[in-house]
Amino acid sequence: MTRLGEVTREKITKVLDATYYGQHGFAVKYDDENNPVVTITFSACPEYQFVINSTNNVNVFTTSECPGIHLDTAETFQRSNFELCINAIKEWTERIIDRRKASILDEFGGEIG
Repeated sequence: MTRLGEVTREKITKVLDATYYGQHGFAVKYDDENNPVVTITFSACPEYQFVINSTNNVNVFTTSECPGIHLDTAETFQRSNFELCINAIKEWTERIIDRRKASILDEFGGEIG
């Protein structure tokens, strides 16, 4: 099982802290002994989650991301190293912001563009 060091955890915190919502807009759960290794939940919308699972291959991880790249539901991706997972967290937070903005504009009859 993958054990995440303090440096890796700090990288995740920095990514979340750099978002519009800050790190306090997310709940992060680590598990060094079981899968998932990391579960990040967007506090304002708990169905929005980013989950990292380790695989039998030490350098391969799978991520389950909701919202996904193409869907509002979860999509699963395989990533060849943990740094790619961290980059994907940043992209996931950007998707949340985009969807929240679109939702607000939709609600008030604004145009998205």
